Amino acid sequence: MTNAAATTTPSSTTSAACAAPQRIRSRLENGRGQPLTECPRMDAYLAKPCQGFGARRAHYTIAALIALERPVPDWTETTPSSPAHHGLDQDDPLESEPALLDAWARRPNLGRTLADAARAHPHTAAGWQREVEVMGVLSADLLHTRLPHTIRRLLSLGLACDFAVLLEDLAQWDFDPLEVAGRWRHAFFLTVPDTLLEL
Repeated sequence: MTNAAATTTPSSTTSAACAAPQRIRSRLENGRGQPLTECPRMDAYLAKPCQGFGARRAHYTIAALIALERPVPDWTETTPSSPAHHGLDQDDPLESEPALLDAWARRPNLGRTLADAARAHPHTAAGWQREVEVMGVLSADLLHTRLPHTIRRLLSLGLACDFAVLLEDLAQWDFDPLEVAGRWRHAFFLTVPDTLLEL
């Protein structure tokens, strides 16, 4: 890896590694849900880009989740930053909040992505509600183990998770899981109409 690649952010380097040949993607994907001690094949690709950032397990988990995504040609010409990519629309409840949110806080977290799945497929809303509630009480080990299944389900519905936001949330989970889980639930319940919720 060149010095230029080593100076980029870990999430951009991780995304670049996951866009690499199938052999590399396979090695990264095999680490999904595994403890760090069982992911030695990932070290060759992630040790340098993640050095100095802390939260090593969060970085390895995100790399494995990104590797689950399969490159698909974009026939819609929708850019990743456009509202359609994140499931935002004119009736977006989070867009109408009176408080001014900075750009980072406006990016969709996992709770928002689960809510987008519930809104897009109303018959599955109760299941996504249970998912966001259950994930909020899991230990870090159980959460890292559960995420690959959840992300794979979202990808099968055509929904992409904002992995940079998820990386930050996973890094914070060890220190304040209740805060992270609260943000996920908050985003979910603000986005999903009450008629789809189990209240």
